[in-house]
Amino acid sequence: MAAVPAGYLSRQATTADIPAVARLEADVFVDPWPSHLYLQEVEQPLRFQRVIVGPNGGVVAYLFACWQVDELHVLKVATHPLFEGRGLGSALMAEAREEAVRGRARGLFLEVRPSNRRAVKLYLHIGYRIIGRRPGYYTNGEDALVMFYDLTRPATAPTEPCIG
Repeated sequence: MAAVPAGYLSRQATTADIPAVARLEADVFVDPWPSHLYLQEVEQPLRFQRVIVGPNGGVVAYLFACWQVDELHVLKVATHPLFEGRGLGSALMAEAREEAVRGRARGLFLEVRPSNRRAVKLYLHIGYRIIGRRPGYYTNGEDALVMFYDLTRPATAPTEPCIG
């Protein structure tokens, strides 16, 4: 399980974090969610939201997820580009997995752009597998890969599928 690196703090997201999350979202994604959607997420039941605060006190990474019956759906996860490669994304994904285990989920799922090779590689490395594709899922018409982490089966070695 990936731990949050020393000097960083992972905690529950609050409404006060939303402006920083929205700024980071706009920096990282070509089709960012508007801030009001994050605000709605924070105030809803059956949600799991984490932010990682950096040494400077600002939000440097976040994860937003929601429960869908017996699965935890990772909606958004991002790390500020200046903080990539420090294990923050892995730590957030580990926290989501721990939440899913606590909630007795059968697994976690997410959608990711095939062009986001760094994210796909991370998800494969931590045990997700590609289970499908959603054609035209993103606003620019790009498909989404649907990935699933199965908590009902023992973990297997990561694989490198054709994602093009």
